[in-house]
Amino acid sequence: MSILLLHLVVIYKPDSTELYYLSKPLLLFSLTAFFIHINGFATTFTKQIVAALVLSLLGDVLLMREGEFFFLGGMGAFLLAHVFYLLFYFGQRLKMSLVAILGGLVIAGAGLWILYSYINTPPELEPYLYVYAIVLGLHFTVSMLFAFANKGLQWLSALGAFLFLISDLILAYNKFNEASVYLSIAVMLTYGLAQYLIVLSINDYLQKEE
Repeated sequence: MSILLLHLVVIYKPDSTELYYLSKPLLLFSLTAFFIHINGFATTFTKQIVAALVLSLLGDVLLMREGEFFFLGGMGAFLLAHVFYLLFYFGQRLKMSLVAILGGLVIAGAGLWILYSYINTPPELEPYLYVYAIVLGLHFTVSMLFAFANKGLQWLSALGAFLFLISDLILAYNKFNEASVYLSIAVMLTYGLAQYLIVLSINDYLQKEE
């Protein structure tokens, strides 16, 4: 969390370009190292989470650069990260709860509606953004099923996926509507917390399964 705080300060006071380019990748690098230290790298499930975190790190690095190529590359990396999170969840206990499914679909649908109604998305990017939004919505919905099926900290996975959705909506508004340093801070704060909560939840689950 201290690295996240450092990065937020760097965004607010961008005195050092080097520190900015160092602190952002350190977020996911440190989280990945923490996850491997706690859980190892021997099982399919741990490899899926490490893949999700490494792809998120790649997405962070690509999105630090300007241009459509890097934006699409970063979005593609994050899309694959969500796929690996989904693969992990589908391999665990899930509870088919109507409340969880409807709640997930409502939140995911609201995200798509906000994207369509309030984000000035360039027409050539719309198909990619909508596909990404659908996968992220599925991630949130399945994380709800995971939370309903397990006791303990598993509800943090759903909260993390929800914050991921909020972060990406703010990012899209900041990029395509009106750029602001405060929005940039909000993006990284919600994103950093999202990844941390998801890893904390999965750490707790894997430790209980041993």
